[in-house]
Amino acid sequence: MKRLLALMCALSAPAWAATAALLDSAQLVEMLKKNQPCCIIDARGEGPRKQQPIPFAVIYKEGVKPKPGGYALVVGDSDRQAMETAQSVSRKSGQDVYAVKGGYAAWRQAKEGGGKTAETIMPQNFTIPSNTCEQGQALHEYK
Repeated sequence: MKRLLALMCALSAPAWAATAALLDSAQLVEMLKKNQPCCIIDARGEGPRKQQPIPFAVIYKEGVKPKPGGYALVVGDSDRQAMETAQSVSRKSGQDVYAVKGGYAAWRQAKEGGGKTAETIMPQNFTIPSNTCEQGQALHEYK
């Protein structure tokens, strides 16, 4: 009886030890700098997946598991949905699974250089010409 109990505890220990957490942009950038195997799980709806595909991502379905020894990142339509998916995958696989706070936009930002926001890469001013072939005064000048 003691051996059976010990075996059951040993088999279920990885699921107890697994982590599921919500990562903000800075934490995501740091996590991606590690040279650990990483699985991207796309838990978004079909429309967003088609409009903004994530290369090499696994589409979430019941029973998906990250490779042993690595971790998984879940990109969802909302933080809540991503976290629920991360908890489910972590519980069933025994692996560390992290939800991406901010969804696809945060994922793309982290992959494109981390920390840059739309404000830091926007030009300070620009001019909209009335017609690219016409000379003369512009229709609108943004400053």
